[in-house]
Amino acid sequence: MCWCRIFILEIYASCLDRGYHLSPRKPVKSNRPLGSPGSVKRDLLKAAIRLLSTLGREAATARAICNEVGVGAPTLYHHYGDLAGLHKAAINEAFRQMATTYRRTTKTKGPLQGIRDIWTLFIHFAHEEPLMCRIIIQHILAGDPPKAVDGILRSIVKDLSRMKTQVVLNYTPKLTAQLLWVSALGTVCFTSTEQGNSTPAYPAVQESMIDAILNSLFATKKSAKKSTATAL
Repeated sequence: MCWCRIFILEIYASCLDRGYHLSPRKPVKSNRPLGSPGSVKRDLLKAAIRLLSTLGREAATARAICNEVGVGAPTLYHHYGDLAGLHKAAINEAFRQMATTYRRTTKTKGPLQGIRDIWTLFIHFAHEEPLMCRIIIQHILAGDPPKAVDGILRSIVKDLSRMKTQVVLNYTPKLTAQLLWVSALGTVCFTSTEQGNSTPAYPAVQESMIDAILNSLFATKKSAKKSTATAL
């Protein structure tokens, strides 16, 4: 053991003679204050949403997002895999609020009001956040819609199936949900491209559209009986 210590001391002395230092390196300082991994992940998501919404996909680069949060690119890759993963998470988060709105309204006012509210929220989102809305539409056209879409459509189908005592469906619950979705997408595409119009049609078009769609898809028991009596 003695000869081993002597050997180590000789190496240490030799390093000092050559100007080397064996003390631990100081950690690299970050521009970001210390926080939990969860808060860092949330901040990356918020930065991505802001850049996508205000400047578009081209500006929401890994460097721009990390600079805004004050972290390095490896942190982004650790939490989201890659930039595409972060962009997808931002799109999912932007759409998640609509699913929450539908569930909350349906509990208190029923599915028809829930459908109306989520429609209004979607169109308002297209009007206020056209860049993000166009990115979402691109994902939908590519067959990669936000995660919440499937859950919303399944919830609508389930809720409509329970409403047979209140309304008459002109189509099956599943087809009704699909027609609502397609109609909403058409209105959203129109709304998100209206920014340059000197006389924008929003919100008059979206209000007329939802009324026309709901009137064509649903009929109350009372109106259905009236129509039957008129036909006779």
